Amino acid sequence: MSDLLFDAVLFIHIICAVFLVGSSIFVWVIVWPASSEAMPDEKQRTRFMSFMGKRYAFWTNISIVLLTVTGILLVYLYHPSYFTNFSSAINTQWGYVLTVKIVAVALMYGLLYGNNLWHGKKFPKLAEAGKFDELKRLRRLSHLFSFITVGLMVVIILIAQLLAGVFF
Repeated sequence: MSDLLFDAVLFIHIICAVFLVGSSIFVWVIVWPASSEAMPDEKQRTRFMSFMGKRYAFWTNISIVLLTVTGILLVYLYHPSYFTNFSSAINTQWGYVLTVKIVAVALMYGLLYGNNLWHGKKFPKLAEAGKFDELKRLRRLSHLFSFITVGLMVVIILIAQLLAGVFF
């Protein structure tokens, strides 16, 4: 039963990671550039991206909650010593790598939500007010944070591969 539970939790974790990282890259590489080409009107483009962003955020939030819960469960099922004897667990290669992953995930969550909370509501207001220069400046900053966030997602996947023993 324990193997079946572990496999089910791992499956959910991987599906959520694929959704989060894959869709983030898709938005970065396909949706944002295509929205500029398809909608030259800045108000219309901003309205579309805001609408799409709200719908996307719903599924992203579900994915992040499931990733967090299943991640904690996986550690508990596979290496409970990380919770019961942290000081010993962190001195192992696996414990050290896991701690690095947890810090990277926390940074990624902070950037993701911080960027969205800080910039998300400003874009539609600036577009509606016709303040396109300020909108462009904020978009550059927001895109930088988004790019760093997606980069952290890729790093987290590489760390997860280390934890799974892919490279050693």
